[in-house]
Amino acid sequence: MILNLTLDGAPALLVKVDGERFAMTTARAYAPGTPLRAAIDGTTELLSLKVSRSIRSAEGAYEIQGRLVNVTRPLRTLLDSQSP
Repeated sequence: MILNLTLDGAPALLVKVDGERFAMTTARAYAPGTPLRAAIDGTTELLSLKVSRSIRSAEGAYEIQGRLVNVTRPLRTLLDSQSP
């Protein structure tokens, strides 16, 4: 699964959703507990997220891990349709 997102005006990639857990890559780190809202490109859907941790890769990007918050039924359907 890879979904293009816009987070704080910058591009991000949602690379994994497993139940309520997520992983995405971004250009910056976020502190644990930070609430985030990201727009899914090409839709009107917004993801509400809560950060658990940020891990810097060798390339300089960050993998942000955490959990989804307040997932609506249409959003869950969209996320499930993107899973392999």
